[in-house]
Amino acid sequence: MSSDARLALAARAESVSFGRGALLISEGDFGSDVFVLLSSYVKVTASLADGGWTLVAVRMSGDLVGELAGMSGAPRSASVIACGSEPVTALRLGWEDFERVKSEHPEVLSRLQESVSRKLAAATRRRVDFHRRSPTVRLARVLVEMADDFGQSVRGREVILPMDLKHMEWGELIGVSESTAYRALRDLRDLVDAHHRRLIVTDLTGLRTVAEQE
Repeated sequence: MSSDARLALAARAESVSFGRGALLISEGDFGSDVFVLLSSYVKVTASLADGGWTLVAVRMSGDLVGELAGMSGAPRSASVIACGSEPVTALRLGWEDFERVKSEHPEVLSRLQESVSRKLAAATRRRVDFHRRSPTVRLARVLVEMADDFGQSVRGREVILPMDLKHMEWGELIGVSESTAYRALRDLRDLVDAHHRRLIVTDLTGLRTVAEQE
């Protein structure tokens, strides 16, 4: 995105900060604000029929959240919760302001289209994976996707994913139980090293090979 577009967004936006556990967006609300994440990461969760909730996505610095409700006018379909040890900082824009910037700066429209397309494609891949691939392959595919989107490269082949998801949450992302997610992570132990508050992909090439298995 060009510097002019970033300045236009910032000029119409409110700078906001959220501590760990704070809600940016609440499922069911009719708000239409859009958030441009600037630091840290958030969890996207959806409620279940039994009253619980499940993790459906993780969004990082540079991502848009909240744009789907703005486009559709429907209630929020999920909650967005600040995570990580550092506060989440973001730009918050009302949908009308976002629309105005979008009309003045075509690259913002392109960014919006890219964001929506990427999220829909990821959702489709997950549905296919749930039926066709083993938990270990599903997890490898999610980790490769995260490494490509927001991993921090260090020391040659290693890539850091700066998040501290629990086994239960990894399981929710790939549609399996906590114990199955634990076994999938253990299967990938030669390629992935789980540390406190972060996960290190020690061999991204090897992880891609696993992710490409049918």
